[in-house]
Amino acid sequence: MAKNTRRGASRGPARKKKPQRQVPGWVWLFTGLMVGLFVAFLFHLGKTQMAQGGSTPVANSSDKPTQSKPEPKPEPKPEPKPESGDDSPKFDFYAVLPKMEVIVPQNETDSGTRTSKPSTTEKPANTRKPESSTRNNEKYLLQAGSFRRNEDADRRRAELILKGFEASIQSVDLDSGDSWHRVMIGPYNNLNAMHRAQDQLAGNGIETLPIKMKK
Repeated sequence: MAKNTRRGASRGPARKKKPQRQVPGWVWLFTGLMVGLFVAFLFHLGKTQMAQGGSTPVANSSDKPTQSKPEPKPEPKPEPKPESGDDSPKFDFYAVLPKMEVIVPQNETDSGTRTSKPSTTEKPANTRKPESSTRNNEKYLLQAGSFRRNEDADRRRAELILKGFEASIQSVDLDSGDSWHRVMIGPYNNLNAMHRAQDQLAGNGIETLPIKMKK
């Protein structure tokens, strides 16, 4: 007995696949061109960076640009300092002389002239004039400094006392309002005694000014 094979429903007609659209050739050409240009750009960029990195010299002290030295500026002249602000004692021998005193000329002595060496020429005994009586009554002083500050004057006075001289300080007020302090040595009754003291002080490096007191 023949078997009836039951088949399913008959299949419909097979669907035809739609043909895929092909990419135009110019698109591939353009894409390849762009890719090539991009690759070439990257290659050129890398080559440029390598060239710059290889040609850059190592920085050292010799490659630094030399800086031009600035022109030396003229140094300003120092302003003179006032005498009152100076720590070292300074004095003016010809300052603040009272009217009662006059400066003794350097060549004056009791006999009329002061000479460093005795004269070899013999003079007659009657050529020397007798000393006047007024000369015997004159008094002489040595000024060993005139200071603005009393401390400086007192320091000089102490120095002279240690050397065996009789020294005192005389303060004088000027019309301008300034005060000076003079260190005086003496008085001496004659010029010879004053000159001996002056020479002794000069040997110790102390400059003095001989002064004659007026009557």
